[in-house]
This record gives sequence, C-alpha cells and structure tokens, in this order.
Amino acid sequence: MAYNIRHLTDDLVDDVVNILAKNSLSNITLIADCTQLREWCDVRVLIHDDQINAIFSFYSDLDFLATAFWCRDVGSLQKLMADYSEELGNKEFIAICTKEQLDQFEKVCVVLKPIRERQMIADRTTELHCECKSTPIRLSMKDAEKLKELYRLSGTPAWTPNAMTLGPFYGVVDDDEMISVAGIHYVTPYGAEIGNIATHPNHRRKGFAAACIKAVVEEVLENSELAILHYFADNLPAQNLYERMGFRYSKADPVYFVRAACK
Repeated sequence: MAYNIRHLTDDLVDDVVNILAKNSLSNITLIADCTQLREWCDVRVLIHDDQINAIFSFYSDLDFLATAFWCRDVGSLQKLMADYSEELGNKEFIAICTKEQLDQFEKVCVVLKPIRERQMIADRTTELHCECKSTPIRLSMKDAEKLKELYRLSGTPAWTPNAMTLGPFYGVVDDDEMISVAGIHYVTPYGAEIGNIATHPNHRRKGFAAACIKAVVEEVLENSELAILHYFADNLPAQNLYERMGFRYSKADPVYFVRAACK
C-alpha cells in the first residue's frame, strides 16, 4: 500500500502525541510543535498501512530554520523530508536530536556540525537552591522592549515576543533596567523547556539568573511534569549553576544541537 503524507490536523494530534509521549524527553520539542507551538509550525505526518511512520516539524518563528522529527525507519523520514523540498532545499536548518535521532539524520541529511548538549530536569520533588535574595517579578508583554535590549546585549538569539504568550517569564529590574531574566520556550503537560536565560554583562555572578530560573520552574511545575533545561556541553558556567541549583541529568542526556542541510 502506498504511503500518504498529511498535514497535522486535529484528528491526528492525539495519535501523534501518544506516540511521542512514549519517550517524551527525547521528543519533547516535537510534542511542543504539535501542540502549543502548532500555530508557528508546519507539521506533516507520513502514514503507511494506517500506521504513523514519521513526523516532521518546520518551525517558522525564529531568525533561523528550526526542525524536529520522529521516525520508525530512515526510509520514511527521507520520504517525509522530501515533501519539504521547497522549504528546506539549499538551506541550513537546525534540530535537537538524541544520539539515535542523530544517526538517523546523518543518513538523510548532510550534518554540518553536531554540538553536544546536556539535558537536565527538575520535577515537583526537586528542591532547587538559590542564595540570591532578590525577588524576581513576573514579566508581561509591556516588558518586551526591555527584554529585547537585554537579549541583544547578552547575545541570546532564540527569542521573539511571542514566547511571552506561551508561559512565564521572570526578571530582575534595577533602576528601570532589565538586568536578568529567565523564561520558557514552550510549556506542555509532559515538560516545559526553561530558556531565554540572560543576565546583563555588568550584573553577572550575583545569583540573579538562579532566582529567575527558580521562579519560572516553580510556576511551570504547577501544570507540567518536568522542567527541562538544555545547555552546550562546553558551557561550564551553565553546568555549574544548574548542578548547584539541584537540576539532574535526564535519561535522554546527552542530546545534540545539529546544523544540517538536505542532500
């Protein structure tokens, strides 16, 4: 029987998420793309003999091309990615992959630069530590311009104001200037990714980031099973901060930040 490629529609969402949730930490970005981030994602599903064999997402709300995928076999992934030839052809794009997914990706793409990342988690039993005495405030869209300036100073690329509609952002403000912030990339029942963390260069090593992260984690765990963090493996300051706070490494760790192009 021939395979069929469909755009993700409401009648497919539950089946897709149920598949991905069997290994939610490995598939958490794709779960978010299929649910909370669906407005900004072009998600397509390859079906063969009434079975979902591959899922691929193309995310369009950032300055770079971001993708996520799951597949039962490399052949299905290759067929599904060919359906994105107009969007991805002759372009570089990124994905966050487990080692198994990286091996699959390398068979259908030219992987330009896999960078090792670490994945850490906290749940409702985790006791997070923070010595900073400052109390972060919950931010809103009216703070977007201050955040934009802080992210410019700190070189944080993966942020758009839309992120503030998805979940909590907490910041420390000094003399009407945003000096530290933590927020989210997405929030799902299976996990919320903590991100968009930044501190003004003149205010680092004072514990502000830890205070903001802790505030975000406490709020997202009201509705999510896990708070999830990713950092590049060579980022020792981030490693030291997260380990000191009490985050632990996940079962999916390590993962890979991959730059790739279609063959």
